[in-house]
Amino acid sequence: MLIVLLPEQPLREGDAAQALNWWRMERDGAVQASGQDTLAALRQRFPAERLRALAPAAAVNLFRVRLPAQRAAAARVALPYALEDLVSQELDELHIVMGPRRSDGQVSAAVVSHTPMRAWLECFRVAGWRLEALLPQAALHADQSPEHALLVMPSPWPTDSQVLVLSAQEEPVLLDPSLAGIWINRRLAGLEPQAQKLTLAGLSADELGLTLPATVEVQQLPEKDHLAAALVQAQRSTPAFNLLGGPYAVSMAAPPWRKMRPALIAAAVALALGLGWLTGEHMILSQERDSLRADIGRLFDRSLPNSRREDPVMQFRQVLQGGAQISSNSGMGPLLHAFFVVLKEHDNAQVQQVRGSLESVVVELKVASFSELEAIRAALAAQPGVSENLEGADSENEGVTARIKLQRGGA
Repeated sequence: MLIVLLPEQPLREGDAAQALNWWRMERDGAVQASGQDTLAALRQRFPAERLRALAPAAAVNLFRVRLPAQRAAAARVALPYALEDLVSQELDELHIVMGPRRSDGQVSAAVVSHTPMRAWLECFRVAGWRLEALLPQAALHADQSPEHALLVMPSPWPTDSQVLVLSAQEEPVLLDPSLAGIWINRRLAGLEPQAQKLTLAGLSADELGLTLPATVEVQQLPEKDHLAAALVQAQRSTPAFNLLGGPYAVSMAAPPWRKMRPALIAAAVALALGLGWLTGEHMILSQERDSLRADIGRLFDRSLPNSRREDPVMQFRQVLQGGAQISSNSGMGPLLHAFFVVLKEHDNAQVQQVRGSLESVVVELKVASFSELEAIRAALAAQPGVSENLEGADSENEGVTARIKLQRGGA
């Protein structure tokens, strides 16, 4: 995923030639690469990457307001009226996005003018990018706010010198150092005396031009790099703030099916392979069916030459069960009938192969032992009008394989 930081100075519409700070993120939140490039250069370098942008703190104001409504839909309706006294522009000139409800019960909100919003989105459109999310830069530090009082530190972002101010009661702000002293004094004055605590990380009161009353408790801490944590927040699947809402949601927000595109492609490939496999199986089975029908027809013509072919399988079954009246000249049907009548009494015997003509039938048979083979031969010899002859027998580990030739009596 690519994350780009928009400049503090508003872009002109269509101005995509300005170099922007960017970070390429791994799935685990690690920074794989970073630098400065134009949107067009990034498009050529990373054409397949997802893109999120950070709206500069100077262009987006963050607020916390208390709303009586608990349902999200009712809160969104009431939010603009709760902010009306806090903003200097007309409400119809502003794009207002509701954020999460904070631990103190207040609802956070982001307010940005429509003018920079349109300019930013036009730049991405000209460069060929489709934004996935547009996030307020300062809001990424909300999870780093202290539980009490104020925490002031240098901005971790690679822009002009700024000061990051975090508060448990206010949304994070990025300020110019010349204005930070006034802002901090005003916030401290609004706190109870016992809550007037100020933590400075990597800064001193003199650097900020602070003149603090004796009631303010000041604590010095070493400077920490909060940039990595902020970039991880920007990479979240469901960010707290996304300015691509309302009138900007349809035109620039990623379509809902885009995240499912790999799964849809995989499903389509699997479906195509499945249909191809079923088609191939159908063709093979159809060929086997036609071949089997042809073999049955040829076998019927050889076995029952004087019979009219209607349903060969049923006609064969009638012959084997003795239900068909067949003359002595009707082929090998009577011989097969006599053989299978005998074989029915020997469950362990298996027919391996049958070859026949109008005059005789040769059956390759597998039995358990020679004694069972002799019993079958004796039963065949007892059949009227049938003579049998053993053409060969082989002993195997699993039994005996024999070839028996059946002929009509007297042949």
